[in-house]
Amino acid sequence: MRRHRVVLLTSAVLIATAVATTAASASNGAHKNGVSAAKAYVAKLMKPPAWKGPKTKVHAAAAKGKNVYLINLTEAIPALHEWTVVATQQLKAAGVNVTDCDAKGSPNGITTCLNQALAARPDAIVALALDNKFIASYMKKAKAAGIKFITGQSGRPMLPKSPPGRVAEVTFDYFAVGRLMGAWFAADSKCAKGAPQIITTTSSREPSAAEVAGIEKAIKSYCPGMKVPAPINVLIPDWATKLATVTRSALLANPNLNYILPLYDGMTIYMNPAIKQTHRTVRMASFNATPVVMQTEVSKPSPLIADVGGPNQWYAVALADEVLRVLAGQKPVKSENVPLRLFTPGNIKSINVKKDESTWYGKVNPIVNYHKLWGIK
Repeated sequence: MRRHRVVLLTSAVLIATAVATTAASASNGAHKNGVSAAKAYVAKLMKPPAWKGPKTKVHAAAAKGKNVYLINLTEAIPALHEWTVVATQQLKAAGVNVTDCDAKGSPNGITTCLNQALAARPDAIVALALDNKFIASYMKKAKAAGIKFITGQSGRPMLPKSPPGRVAEVTFDYFAVGRLMGAWFAADSKCAKGAPQIITTTSSREPSAAEVAGIEKAIKSYCPGMKVPAPINVLIPDWATKLATVTRSALLANPNLNYILPLYDGMTIYMNPAIKQTHRTVRMASFNATPVVMQTEVSKPSPLIADVGGPNQWYAVALADEVLRVLAGQKPVKSENVPLRLFTPGNIKSINVKKDESTWYGKVNPIVNYHKLWGIK
């Protein structure tokens, strides 16, 4: 009887071991396939992008002499500042009058700019990187006053159906940004070195949410079974005072943490000193390809190994294109298809990081292409 029990126990152990081995083999196989797919996707997005912008011409003459009030979340972030500068230049080149307002990243600044815009009664208001729920009542007021309301950088390209009053949206595809960051992590780590810590900022709520969703979905797809820890949130005004502490605490709490994914590369300026103090080897990917970060981090040995770039000049001209379509009474496009490009040590030497960032995205000249659509020489 005792021998029978031993045989049964041994058989159970063998079966359990076989099941575990089979599961582990299947998991390893899934990871191997995921890593291969991630590497292919990353390689594709490291190449210079092609032109995939709209084809329908714009009756720019119908927009000439009209007035636009452009409100930006904050001019303190270089990318956002460039959006304002370039979009203003391009609209003025088409004969549109533009008034700019810097909201300085605060709720009071946002409401001040919006009230000034409504009082000015322009033909259109453009809101860049503002939270749509926060400004929904102003969109409704604009609609009642016959003012077209256009938003920018809300996370996903679309023809908006809400909030009431919003007629167009122009944005980088932040879900695609996140997917690319997640794919880079899978390819670089081979899904074998533990999940990354995402650091987000709800100061830019909608883009950040889309980016986080893209990262999480990519890791789930490329690294099946890997559980990504809950994101840590640090508001933009707190970057300088809190990011170092947050980074250090995350590393000390998890001795196996090898990867951190801060959503915006301006965050890494405050994170790098904290990483250095811990004497840990950490690899990071982020978004924006901000010139100063590309020059001082991505192109040199640093924790920031990969930076997804959205061409800011390209985006700003695309924004102007959508505004002109609205002013001319034409149907907005669902997506301007502003591209992305991933920069890593594998392609950073193919560009000159000291030159204007518009040269980093290949031979496509978005200004020339859009001017052809607008009938501007």
